[in-house]
Amino acid sequence: MNFYPIDTGNLMLDGGAMFGVVPKVMWSKLYPCDENNLCNWSMRCLLIDTQERKILIDCGIGDKQSKKFMGHYFLNGEESLDGSLAKLGFSVDDITDVILTHLHFDHAGGAIRWNEDKTDYIPTFKNAIYWTSKQQWEWATHPNNREKASFLKENILPIKEKGTLKLIDSETEIYPGISVRLFHGHTKGQVIPFIQDKGKT
Repeated sequence: MNFYPIDTGNLMLDGGAMFGVVPKVMWSKLYPCDENNLCNWSMRCLLIDTQERKILIDCGIGDKQSKKFMGHYFLNGEESLDGSLAKLGFSVDDITDVILTHLHFDHAGGAIRWNEDKTDYIPTFKNAIYWTSKQQWEWATHPNNREKASFLKENILPIKEKGTLKLIDSETEIYPGISVRLFHGHTKGQVIPFIQDKGKT
């Protein structure tokens, strides 16, 4: 297997909101913030090339949201999903599987994009199976008030409508050496990949 980090750009979020009860004096040493308390965060994904399959873990925020929406997150950086794949000699059409660890917009927004005339949403990875957990899907499609703003229906519902969604409810092997397990952590039913290669996990 070969592993490639895929940079999809950066966004800015409030450091206090991200670190919660951790004191600013501690987190700001590693993650400096600006005068508005905003930290710059990389939306980095992982591409696994097994020769037979090209498996992408998460896919960034995408580019289909309105300028108003994007303006809230101060997107920056020169990297993009398509550009980072192209630098490695790949395209979105080469991806066979997309593992969505969870369905917050900054991890799953790139799963869906506009068609050419912007009249309909289509899967970004037209040849891929999209994997996430049944629990996360239910949570994302029926969110509580706290997480509601992080789950955007246009990022996820077209996956199911196009028939490319595969939901799991327990530990599952996606491909020999690549399995996923479920945890309730950052969000309910979060999917964590476990990769075994050359005697290491």
